[in-house]
Amino acid sequence: MKINLRTILCLIYVALFLVLSMPVHLVVWLIGKKDAMKKYRISSKIIRWAYRSVLWIAGIKINIIGQENIPTDRACLFASNHRSNLDTILIQIACGVPIGFVAKTELKKVPLLGLWMQDIGCVFLDRSNIKAAIQVMNTGADHVKAGCSMGICPEGTRGHEDTMKDFKEGSFKIATKANAPIIPVAVIGTDDRWEKNPGIKLTKGYVTICFDKPIELADLDPETKKHIGIYVQGFVKQMYDSHKEDNISLNQA
Repeated sequence: MKINLRTILCLIYVALFLVLSMPVHLVVWLIGKKDAMKKYRISSKIIRWAYRSVLWIAGIKINIIGQENIPTDRACLFASNHRSNLDTILIQIACGVPIGFVAKTELKKVPLLGLWMQDIGCVFLDRSNIKAAIQVMNTGADHVKAGCSMGICPEGTRGHEDTMKDFKEGSFKIATKANAPIIPVAVIGTDDRWEKNPGIKLTKGYVTICFDKPIELADLDPETKKHIGIYVQGFVKQMYDSHKEDNISLNQA
């Protein structure tokens, strides 16, 4: 299996961070017993710092577009296309606010990593259990009500083509239950930095993260709300199509 030095250094850094940060995790856990939102804020800052270090080692730079569209006075639901395992890391850094994600349940079982994911407000979805999935959406909505934004990838799986998979309507229950605005997010070129490479290889270059203006549920008619996935995906696709060539140009410069 092919692997390069950048990837090896990133893996070593992540392993060291997870082990050496355990005392910090314990302190954050104790803080969360009294103030959940304070736990989310502290954990988010720590994780964003760690992620930035990983990207620096990997030589990955983020071109952020539309960050000014993100409200700082209330929590939102961020809805993004999904191209790479790097997506949630990059969105976490680019958005600049405390944000957890709806993640697959297997990640909760990863030693140490699962603990930090819980600290930043992630909830874990078992797609084979519909009843449990409903509870996950309710928990995510509670996080938003408490002030911690949530992120979802409504395609449900990664795709490496320009044509996106349909956004699943159920993913937006978090927004409807919390009456929270939805921020469409387009991630561009993230799989070029990892998944499209042979073996396990991180490569340096630019990725682009775009944030659109908040979609207020109260401003939508009932029919649009009924098909909110299609509606939000339209904004994501528009941003993706508008900026994909710019991202290619950044990497060719």
